[in-house]
Amino acid sequence: MTQLIAFEIYRTEVLVFNGERFTVSFSKRKDTEEFALFAVNDERTKSWRGFYSPETAADFVASTGQQLEDEVYKVLRGDIERGHVEKHANSCAK
Repeated sequence: MTQLIAFEIYRTEVLVFNGERFTVSFSKRKDTEEFALFAVNDERTKSWRGFYSPETAADFVASTGQQLEDEVYKVLRGDIERGHVEKHANSCAK
């Protein structure tokens, strides 16, 4: 049986690229210290996700002085702009 993993969303933003809206959820796993960004378009036919640990985030801040979630967000924006998103054949029910 597949385990259901719960994430707590602590921030949400909307991106618009070429007239297509994506909702981005910044979240943290409830059972561990893992962080994630999830993005999905309004039609729920395209999605993107990225994960990172607090240790990775702390190392990134120490090395660059910048927040890792901001850098992951930039990668997300670039991937969406280039069309590097997971495409779903059937849209999910809203």
